[in-house]
Amino acid sequence: MSKITILGGGNMGSLLSVKFSQNNDVCLFLNSPYEKIEFYKNNMRVFNEDTNTYIYGKIRCITDNLEEAINFGEWIFVTFPSFLFEGFSKKIVPLLHHGQHLVGVPGSGGFELFFKNALDKGCSITGLQRVHSVARIITRGEEVRESGVRKNIRCASIPNSFNKEASNFLSEVYSIPTISLDNYLNVTLVNSNPILHTSRLFSIFKDVIQKKEYDKLPFFYEEWDLESSILLEKMDEELFSMINVLNRNGLVVNSISTLLEHYESKNADEMTKKLNSINSLKGLKTPYLINANGKMEPDYNSRYFTADFPFGLDILLSFSHVLNIPCLNMKMVSDWYHSVTTSFKIFSLSDFKIMNIEDLINFYKD
Repeated sequence: MSKITILGGGNMGSLLSVKFSQNNDVCLFLNSPYEKIEFYKNNMRVFNEDTNTYIYGKIRCITDNLEEAINFGEWIFVTFPSFLFEGFSKKIVPLLHHGQHLVGVPGSGGFELFFKNALDKGCSITGLQRVHSVARIITRGEEVRESGVRKNIRCASIPNSFNKEASNFLSEVYSIPTISLDNYLNVTLVNSNPILHTSRLFSIFKDVIQKKEYDKLPFFYEEWDLESSILLEKMDEELFSMINVLNRNGLVVNSISTLLEHYESKNADEMTKKLNSINSLKGLKTPYLINANGKMEPDYNSRYFTADFPFGLDILLSFSHVLNIPCLNMKMVSDWYHSVTTSFKIFSLSDFKIMNIEDLINFYKD
């Protein structure tokens, strides 16, 4: 039995708290005041839509005291959105002690960079390439629904020597086979939300400056269109141009498949139909707000915007800059986001003293 801390009581944090508490002691940290401790019960449940079954968990500790939560766990799972990484890393790392293990769920969004100082304290950093399922809170602090559980999960660790221990532990607590990856770049550069969400949002809202508001918006996935798929495929090709350069320089990124392969498609048209048909993604709406005119407009405070552009797409573009690989479609979509939100790019690998390919090798290939 292990002692596990879950940071964040959102969809995935609540789900993992129940699952892991089956055979482990779990402490759930709530990000007060956004997650109110009075809404959470020690006895929570998960309904699995794939199997039509419930599992019940008893969470040992629910707290909004970060020091208490960090001291509790040997394994610390971070389920915060990536835009919280920088701020929370400054709070968390000073509280860590030698031998603790940080796990990013998922581990992209700059997780390994924002938390890199944990390595100096004798801690490890592990990231999941993708989340293991889709989680949706039904009643906050009481019930979560789960669907689309993957057949396996993939992870990478820094230092690389910790990969095997991490994958064995994750296999045990998730009860899902876990594959360890060659290096952490197989997590950092995964072609999921940073290009999936951003290409779709651009395709839907690209005329927002002129149009400003909408009478109707499509469902995000089940009404995904060919235009979105064509742009997504182009951005994916740009990502693989970076991956090819890394591979030629000895940083092996061999556990990311193209999105056409991932969605078992031969072309953009087939990928569109595939995305329309995924049951676990049905019902997900395009993020919007209702304005004073009763019309729809983009919800720029949605995580699809606040996480996937500045801490997703812009991270990929920072890699493209270091690798000297032009990614014109990624740049177009990023520039559009910063234009419509009047925001500045805030992520740069140079802030982590990564200026060139040699610096990448020194950090990711130990």
